[in-house]
Amino acid sequence: MTARKYQFNQFNNIFFLLWIMITALLWALDDSEYPWVIQKVLSGVSLIVALCSTTYFLCNYILPKAIHRNRILLVLGQIVLLCLVQGFLLWLFQEGIVLLEAHHVLPISEFTNERETFLTTLTNTLPATILVNLGFGGLKFYYEHGKLYQQHLTLQKAHLETQLQSLQAKITPHFMFNVLNHIHIQIQKDTALASSLLLKYADILRYQLYGVDKELVCIDEEIAFIYNYIEVEKYRWVNTLAVTHLWEIENGKTKIAPLLLIIFIENAFKHVGRSTDQSGYVHIQLQQHNNHMVLEVSNSKASIKKHHQDSSGMGLKNAKQRLELLYPNQHQLVINETDTTYQMTLTILIGNEQ
Repeated sequence: MTARKYQFNQFNNIFFLLWIMITALLWALDDSEYPWVIQKVLSGVSLIVALCSTTYFLCNYILPKAIHRNRILLVLGQIVLLCLVQGFLLWLFQEGIVLLEAHHVLPISEFTNERETFLTTLTNTLPATILVNLGFGGLKFYYEHGKLYQQHLTLQKAHLETQLQSLQAKITPHFMFNVLNHIHIQIQKDTALASSLLLKYADILRYQLYGVDKELVCIDEEIAFIYNYIEVEKYRWVNTLAVTHLWEIENGKTKIAPLLLIIFIENAFKHVGRSTDQSGYVHIQLQQHNNHMVLEVSNSKASIKKHHQDSSGMGLKNAKQRLELLYPNQHQLVINETDTTYQMTLTILIGNEQ
């Protein structure tokens, strides 16, 4: 059974339950004297059939189309027309019972003695029919609005998941090509060093293959991945770059989104610069206490600006988009840049899911 069919039946179960309760109430409150019980039954059946069938049509055909097409004002006119139809049906049922009494199929009752004209019946029943239609129509409108809201949430979630998958797909190849290029360079210079780098890259690739598919990973796993990347970069720069990293983690099982921090660290290594009188540096510090995680990355810049391609800018843009999708109103990114230094601080409010 589909979700739509289940929801449709769910509303109609409530719909018919309410009409059963209304029928029972009207039967209990009807103190009219009828010669035969069948006349009281016919009176109740005619009332329920006239109102129940028309309100069913209103709730299951008129209102759903109007809501989906955003034509609510048109429904008001249709409800008025429906009230006229209901008044006509009630008068028609009354005339049918009067006809049976006139042909002596049923004994004479107040249907014949107090017979009303069509206009009188319409005037007397109009307030009740308007109230019934507005009541059931309001219930259906509330139900349809809730269903549309749930559909909107489902579509929004699917859209966010598609966006995240797209952003992660952009991150992964860019990083992979960088590491492979490092290994290619070292193979030509030092085979042993290239072998060591290849083992580090194997761990990096394993994390990318299995970690990226997870919605959340332990912060310890993310740190191990970042550490391997830093080691690869340290091999590439040999002794010409001062690299420091500090992890202050209160709970290594804290969950975070995978591959979220690497872009900022990768950006630091890509744009680090050295002056003629001193070596460059990259400083990385990651802290996690309670529900807060803070990443601080700083690097030196060359006094002469180099022109880079837009790949790093795209990487930072993707990282910012992921932050907006994954941690809306729960993060703060501060970037301070001068002619010789670049520093970023990312603060994220995260959970402590085990």
